[in-house]
Amino acid sequence: MEFLNEEEVSRTLEGASSISPFEELKKQVEAILFAAEHALEVSEIRNVIGEVSLSDVRLALRDLMADYQPRSFFLFECGGKYQLRTRPEYADLVKKQFVSKPRSLSKSALETLAIVAYRQPVTRSEVNTIRQVDSSSIMTALKEKDLIAVAGQRKEVGSPMEYKTTQRFLETFGLKALADLPSLRSLQMKPEDQEQMAQALASLNGETPEEPALTAQDLSFQDPIPLDVVLEP
Repeated sequence: MEFLNEEEVSRTLEGASSISPFEELKKQVEAILFAAEHALEVSEIRNVIGEVSLSDVRLALRDLMADYQPRSFFLFECGGKYQLRTRPEYADLVKKQFVSKPRSLSKSALETLAIVAYRQPVTRSEVNTIRQVDSSSIMTALKEKDLIAVAGQRKEVGSPMEYKTTQRFLETFGLKALADLPSLRSLQMKPEDQEQMAQALASLNGETPEEPALTAQDLSFQDPIPLDVVLEP
């Protein structure tokens, strides 16, 4: 029987403890995501790492998603950006470590935000028409929270500003894209309020009495948005 000398044993142990370049890339991507304060694009991750292809970074992200399946956190993709997040079932547990009370959106703010999300780009006057109340202060607050932003100016008399939702809006509500938006009917609104908003939207859409009326049912999706959406201070 032959025995390895000390040098051969050292080389063997060194080889056994080494990891593949791809596994090292995964660790680097994980470290970057862990330290990030916001969701990152693939190109942003690649720029931090250096000489690595975008396709390799995407493969690393895909593998990490699978690796995190049994964990209490997951890799969330939102609008082409990636972020590590705690799984919803552990949200209440995590909140206990924060002393300050989290702020939430009021029903009026949520309704205003929904109008911007479904109608965007939308002007302030259109929002007021749909809600039948001045929503200026609410829209200002939503803009300060970075949930809506100016999309441009409409080419009409007065050149009013148009508004759209932001990347933070998608991140806050856990949406990958605007196509994942729920319905007005699922926003826990009273039936009469749903119908009023639907009729206002129909009016803005230029429907005539001869055309089918737009109802709240026409705006139906599957998953509701809760009214107590928690925002970071």
